Amino acid sequence: MKTAILLSLLLFSALLAAATLQVGSRLPVLTLKDQHDAPATIATTTHYLIFTAERAPSAVVETALEGQTAQTLDAAKVRYVADISGMPALVSAAFALPKLRKRPYPIVLGRTAAETAMLPRAPGKVTLVASVGGTITAIRFIGDAVTLRTALGLVR
Repeated sequence: MKTAILLSLLLFSALLAAATLQVGSRLPVLTLKDQHDAPATIATTTHYLIFTAERAPSAVVETALEGQTAQTLDAAKVRYVADISGMPALVSAAFALPKLRKRPYPIVLGRTAAETAMLPRAPGKVTLVASVGGTITAIRFIGDAVTLRTALGLVR
């Protein structure tokens, strides 16, 4: 029984990795945990999904979202997902999570590679997925905070 469950999870993970989102795809409904360990959902009402899987793009997002709060991002229907699966547990617990907890907005955390495998990525870039009514309308890879902030339509 345990073997069958493990095989099912591995197959599901492989399918997720193979099914990268594209323009025209449905935005997946994800429920993960944020930096405070609270449940956080990416719903079909999300207009912009910001995704990072590396430290440098995370710094770009931090700069772009400076001055934003949970309320301003919620009003703009922006969700931020960070894949921290590659980070050693000790580094995550001792350094990264305490720093992330200081941010005034939620950061949805992918703690295993499978949780964010379907999200497109480009080395050194922030992924910005735009959607309307749950359908992906654009996917951009952005390398600087000014461009990201402008794309999100955020004011300081």
